[in-house]
Amino acid sequence: MMDYSQFDRVFGSVNPFPYSRTVILSIEASRRSLEGSLFIDRVLKALNLGQVAKNYPPKTENALRQLHQHLCDTSNITLDHKLSIFYYLLLDIDGRSSNGESRAESFASLAGIPNRYRIFMKGLWLMDTRNFELALELLTHPSLITDFADDIITVLVRHSKDHDYTLPLAYYHTVQPSIQSSSALQYLFDAIARSSVLEAFEFSRSHADYMRRQLFQRLVTVTLDSGSKDETAAERAFELTSLPFDADEEQWFKEYLESGEGKRLKTAKDTLVMRRIATGHGVATSDRGTWATVLEGFKTGSGGRAQD
Repeated sequence: MMDYSQFDRVFGSVNPFPYSRTVILSIEASRRSLEGSLFIDRVLKALNLGQVAKNYPPKTENALRQLHQHLCDTSNITLDHKLSIFYYLLLDIDGRSSNGESRAESFASLAGIPNRYRIFMKGLWLMDTRNFELALELLTHPSLITDFADDIITVLVRHSKDHDYTLPLAYYHTVQPSIQSSSALQYLFDAIARSSVLEAFEFSRSHADYMRRQLFQRLVTVTLDSGSKDETAAERAFELTSLPFDADEEQWFKEYLESGEGKRLKTAKDTLVMRRIATGHGVATSDRGTWATVLEGFKTGSGGRAQD
């Protein structure tokens, strides 16, 4: 195995210094974009190397040398973790190089870094450089455990564009992580609900009653308060009101739209009418006759049956 304690054996020549002012500004912009914390920051914090995180990115060659020496002198992390951090830094350097040389992969081979560590760290580096699609090709690898799954899902949902949640949902369905934080669960659930009413409904049922009710009510809000005023809004509302609620869900639905937070939604009354029509329970002739009006209310966002 190579002597990783020798700076030159790990990094080779760093002239010109790869962490230019432009590069540092780019890294800091990514840090702000990624909830104020890069994934390398999260790794270092998890390893109790907060001081190293404060010094990343290194602004001078001497700072990079000090970072290297600090990691070499640290005794409370494994060798594989040390080598993986060096590998991440070399990915940084490769990413700023124009000569096509891959110092990171050469180092990883010479140092004998386990493949799963290489895959994981490169995936996190791609997340930090906001190359999310390429990152997922690595982070969904079957050899990996689901470290930082909450953060990965949160970042992917927040960076989704035009209501396209393909990437966070692909990560979730492939990896099937156990979501730990309530905020990550809400981000994930909102992405599911905006993509498929039925899938979100089934997802809510996979949780215990208290959380199940919260998710069910969130589904109602996301479906009816999407900001969309078109055929899709009406179709999603129709899909919601046609779901096979059990007795509890029926009660939650009614209470939420009649007296709960859902009452503020413009289409709350229309939605209750649609549910009565869909189930055939207590439907007056006048309700059946207003079906077209109700749908039009969803398409325009005006609320088709605003009267009490």
